[in-house]
Amino acid sequence: MTTFITFIKGLVSVILTVLNVFTGFIFGDFTADTKPLYDDCRLNFAAVSDIHMTDEQARVDMLKFGLQDMQNSDSPLDLIIGAGDLTDHGEPEEWANLEKAFADYTPAKNIILAQGNHDTWTGDDDYTLSRELFIEYNEKIAGREIDEVYYSTKVNGYTFIVLGSEEDHTYAYFSDTQLDWLANEMAIASQDGLPIFVVCHWPLNQTHGLPETWGEDDMEPDDGGIGDQSARVEEILKSYENVIMITGHIHSGFSNDRQEDINGYVSIESDGSFHSVNLPSYMYMTMRGRIANGTGYTFEVYDDTVEIRARSYSAGVWYTDYNYTIELV
Repeated sequence: MTTFITFIKGLVSVILTVLNVFTGFIFGDFTADTKPLYDDCRLNFAAVSDIHMTDEQARVDMLKFGLQDMQNSDSPLDLIIGAGDLTDHGEPEEWANLEKAFADYTPAKNIILAQGNHDTWTGDDDYTLSRELFIEYNEKIAGREIDEVYYSTKVNGYTFIVLGSEEDHTYAYFSDTQLDWLANEMAIASQDGLPIFVVCHWPLNQTHGLPETWGEDDMEPDDGGIGDQSARVEEILKSYENVIMITGHIHSGFSNDRQEDINGYVSIESDGSFHSVNLPSYMYMTMRGRIANGTGYTFEVYDDTVEIRARSYSAGVWYTDYNYTIELV
């Protein structure tokens, strides 16, 4: 299978190399190498969301395309983030297939997995089993022993705070215990003077074109985001400088500032030194913005900036028209 994947990706690369001659001015340089833009990169990681693993072999293979691309990076990645909806319904066989996809690859030195709403829908919405499976497969896939669906860790000295829902709704539910924990973790992380990365499957309410980009009938203003506790999370996060929130959930493709009037949203929003990055769906073909699947962002962290680069990991190409630079304060 590895040989087949290599062959297919090689074929795609040849096709896109030809297309790059004609479309590079629109989408960017498909064929740039995969090392960081500059030599003084402090942290280099990939982030994808909404893998939606099922028992279908095609989904295992689609994830393997991306994992192989990450493994073959010209500069080894420090981290890969899976920002929720790792499985389609949180079933044991779906988690097993996720582990199966990761088993053949070492995509990065570290792995961070976050829980999404689909990961809480095990069986008849059995949240207790969902929670147990998430904790179990964090250890099996990421080698990370955790006690809750929320946790924090450091990679290259940078803090990553991971949130998780404690009920099985489409929106998120964070207990007071988790919110107090978040406030405390943010306070501790801020003492390092480095950017803080917060991974949460759900975006803040009314960001990234929500609720219109949620795309359901009879939507309320706060649909598609965290839900009732969004304002509290926002208050905590915006109390600190250089906070980068990484989310998924709404399955919107890449969209930049120039396309906001057309698409109704942008993928990366900044409010002072708070920055929200909404990842496209990895498994499903996005229907808004840049139509594709197998996509995500690579983050390169420097002393003064964070360079965010749009990539199709499944095809092994860049979409540089959607890159973004965060200026750190």
